[in-house]
Amino acid sequence: MPRRTPRSYARGVNPIALAAVALPVTVLLCGHLALLAWRSRRRRQADTERHRADRAHCDALVLDPYDAAVFRADETGAAAARLLLDGLVRIDRRGFVRLNDAGLDPHRRAGHPAPDALLDAVRREGAPVTLGWILRQDMVYEEARQALWGDCHARLPHPPEAPKHWGDGAGAAVLGCTGVAVMVAQWAFCGIALTTTAPTGAGQVVAATAVFLALIAQLGWMCRVSALREREQEWARTRPGRWGPCAGAVPRRLRIRRSPRWTPRASAGWV
Repeated sequence: MPRRTPRSYARGVNPIALAAVALPVTVLLCGHLALLAWRSRRRRQADTERHRADRAHCDALVLDPYDAAVFRADETGAAAARLLLDGLVRIDRRGFVRLNDAGLDPHRRAGHPAPDALLDAVRREGAPVTLGWILRQDMVYEEARQALWGDCHARLPHPPEAPKHWGDGAGAAVLGCTGVAVMVAQWAFCGIALTTTAPTGAGQVVAATAVFLALIAQLGWMCRVSALREREQEWARTRPGRWGPCAGAVPRRLRIRRSPRWTPRASAGWV
């Protein structure tokens, strides 16, 4: 008995039977594409509405003068500059902070929680001290800094969590690869059946034409899904973020983003 190959199995298949399989698969894929497009549109609308709400919130927000310093993790330097300008402290050539006569007055305050906390830390030491030492050793001042950070970030709008929808895990990727493999096998089987079997009668001719158009539509579905995913990735890269409405002009945002983060060694060097 001769061994049968996939080509021999496909030969002689009725085009009407092929149409009964290819057309429902095509309709299912078109529904899947419509669902993806609807979900993409809804996600864009949700991001746009959230961005508008954040912008309205930031427009009505009264920013603290030290918020920009908090974004750069430089609120200690800004507080020291305020105390220096107010004449409460002085900084010698070795970088030690010393209290002036006005700073020795316990009733004298700077008028803001950030410089007030630093002034209290210098007063607690009772001797000349560097800012780096205060940042590393004074836990009371560290608690005040954390409170300042929390108050600054609490006034800003918080983005919602990313939606967790089916199709983000490894299992979905495996199912997607399996579906593509099955679709390629269907293309190969239907293509062999259409090219090796001549339709007889008007019904089979119409069915063969429908199968041919369905295969082309399935190929278009794959191209369309790839284009939709690329558009989603482009939108994810360019959509407005949390800090966009409140960060001001583009050069200012770049300066904040490129500002070096504070480290104890770097701080001790410039004080």
